Amino acid sequence: MRLADYVVSYSLQINNRCLRYLAECDTREGNSLSPDGGDELPAEGHMVYAESLLTRDSRRLASMWSLMKPGWVDTTAEVVNHVKTLKKAASGLADGSSGHRLAMRLAGVASEDHEAQAILTIARKLRPENPFSWDELNELFARDSHFWRESAEFRHLHDDLLCQRVARSYKKSYRLANDCFADAKKLMPSQSKNLYRRVQVCAHQLELLRPGLSDKGKSQLWYLLKMSDTLRTRSGLLKLHGEAQQSAADDKALEQQTLDIVLLHIDRQIEKMDKRMLRLASDCFNVKPKHIARWVEAAVDRLGLRDVSLMQTGQIGRVSDPNGAAGSTTGKDHV
Repeated sequence: MRLADYVVSYSLQINNRCLRYLAECDTREGNSLSPDGGDELPAEGHMVYAESLLTRDSRRLASMWSLMKPGWVDTTAEVVNHVKTLKKAASGLADGSSGHRLAMRLAGVASEDHEAQAILTIARKLRPENPFSWDELNELFARDSHFWRESAEFRHLHDDLLCQRVARSYKKSYRLANDCFADAKKLMPSQSKNLYRRVQVCAHQLELLRPGLSDKGKSQLWYLLKMSDTLRTRSGLLKLHGEAQQSAADDKALEQQTLDIVLLHIDRQIEKMDKRMLRLASDCFNVKPKHIARWVEAAVDRLGLRDVSLMQTGQIGRVSDPNGAAGSTTGKDHV
């Protein structure tokens, strides 16, 4: 199997999980991602669902499309628009639930009861906003499955090119991290959003090759995933900070003391994330990009992803063998 085939198979497995869960939840919980009216917070099932499946797996799918970009970017506008929509959905799913999810987590770790109550008061005023309905998500992932199966240009992508793209993802993260963490005692926050995007794509693409990575490679992947999670949490905390202030501005009945307690608690959590990132950075980016490139090549070799393509080609022709018997062939092989 070629590496391009492996990426397609891996992506279809992720896609199938999303479609299966959407079908199951549609039966169990109705046809909406949003809670029904009032000040009730989303059910825990929605919390776990949003964090552990669609938000996570839609981000993974977007990272796989980024890896395969040379195979689709110059094809049809339909595919290009689909990838843009998928990325928008991934962002929307995360943003639509992050405020509630983080608020509940903060309330759970609050050391004082009055802090937890203040956070819950703010959380009840946050309304999740998801730009995609349940039916639209079903249609989106169904289209995604179609495009993974039918994108004929993928079979032309050479193994070496894809290996280089995975290694380059780490190289971009490595360089940006050097700028963000130039001062060992201070994070440069202006680049943190871009770093999160880079590290996330890098981690997802290395995760694709996890079964073939060495112990050192798996350890490096662990740090990258932890850094991605930390950067995502920090981004969510900053967003929650702004949402809390907006809620207070919209609701004049909300006591200033309650808002102050919540904002102070969020600020403390952001400081914790900054310290965690500084600790992770020394291990997350202590490997030179050239070493990662060799680890990627070795992982591909261990997984046996340099063999004959198993994907169907676009045209089927007829040829005659030396004995005069007709047979079918699938056209040119792309190695």
